[in-house]
Amino acid sequence: MKRKPVRVVPKPSHAIALVLAAVILTAGSSPPESLYAQGGARISGSAISKVGRDTRKLTADAQAPAGSSQATGTLQFIHNSPAGLSRFRGRITCLSVSGGTTQLSGVIEKGETATGGLLDGKSYAFTVTTGASGQSFSLPNVGDAIGPCSGGRSETVPVTEDGFKS
Repeated sequence: MKRKPVRVVPKPSHAIALVLAAVILTAGSSPPESLYAQGGARISGSAISKVGRDTRKLTADAQAPAGSSQATGTLQFIHNSPAGLSRFRGRITCLSVSGGTTQLSGVIEKGETATGGLLDGKSYAFTVTTGASGQSFSLPNVGDAIGPCSGGRSETVPVTEDGFKS
């Protein structure tokens, strides 16, 4: 008597368990190099701070590759106060993220102070805090020779609307 070959078909629950086991085993191995390319520093968003009769808005969108603070991105800052409107926009050239603190700096492309002073071509720097206890950003440090990722002034304002993702 000749036996017929027996074909074993796994139950669907067994197939799922095998797939999950393969995923878990693969997760422990080194990821492909392309996954590392997605790392690095990043900040994006728009934050508004309304304190008294002052309203400040900081908008930033930048990224830096993993292991580098050389960044590409844009920034806009607007300060509306009883003294008038100050504003500027610029390129972000340096971005450094450490924990909940982000330092960014760059060059102003177009800007002016409330008193009419031109800011075009000057350097700027900000410090943004995105910690769990609330967000804030510094007042800008603006000048002719500001170091890369040196951070903003020590005065900070709380974010009262919107916010940043880093």
